[in-house]
Parts: sequence; C-alpha cells; structure tokens
Amino acid sequence: NRELIALSAQVAEPKSLQHPDAKATAISVICGSEVTIELSLKDGKVEEVGYAVEACSLTKAVVAIMARAACGKTRPEISAAAAALRDMLEKESRPPAGDWTALKILEPVIGYKARHETIMLPFVAVEKAFAGVK
Repeated sequence: NRELIALSAQVAEPKSLQHPDAKATAISVICGSEVTIELSLKDGKVEEVGYAVEACSLTKAVVAIMARAACGKTRPEISAAAAALRDMLEKESRPPAGDWTALKILEPVIGYKARHETIMLPFVAVEKAFAGVK
C-alpha cells in the first residue's frame, strides 16, 4: 500500500521536542518494535508530538497519523481513539472517526492478529506518557 509507505516515511527520522511535558517508551514483547513518544501539553491538551520509532511500517503509519491527530486533544479523547482502533482490529468495528479517520488504512490487517499489538504500540506509549504527568 503506497499510502501506508508514504505515512511511515513521514516519521523515519526522530522528532524531538525541546521541553516535553511527558515522555514514554513502549516496546513490543513480540517483535521488539519500540516507540518513544514525547508530548508538549497546555491546559490538558496536546500541543505537539515528538517521536522516535524503531518499528515496522504499520506502527510508523500510526505514529504519523497520531502526530497530526493528537494535537488539540485531551487524554480521554486520545484514549477513545485508541479504543476505536482496537475495536476496529479485534471486532471489525468501524474505523475511528474525526481526525483519526486515516487509521482506516489499517483495515487490511484486521485478520493478522499478530500485528495488532505493534499497531497499538503508539497509543500505549501515549498513555504511559500521560500517566507520568503530575
């Protein structure tokens, strides 16, 4: 899928934030994929997303979509997008809506359950980052 490859290329190089308010890394125990997410926050909303990704194109595509869609969102809004993506993958539900609609690009891998963990990895990293905010 050319769109998936194009998305993954957008995050090929790490993007570091100068003064992130939150930072966390998530690692897949299955394949070793690693995603580090940095968040700049203001009034409980994400202002900017930084990242470093050592993972497959599927994971990189999610990070690319997240880097855009998470801006202006709160922790509960991002958690809702994660839940919608998990439902799409596990229950074949509708793709996430709104700014997260681009995640529908992952519909072809619904049947590949072994890939679901790495697809969700960026959301795991974001949740861990938010959990570390005081």
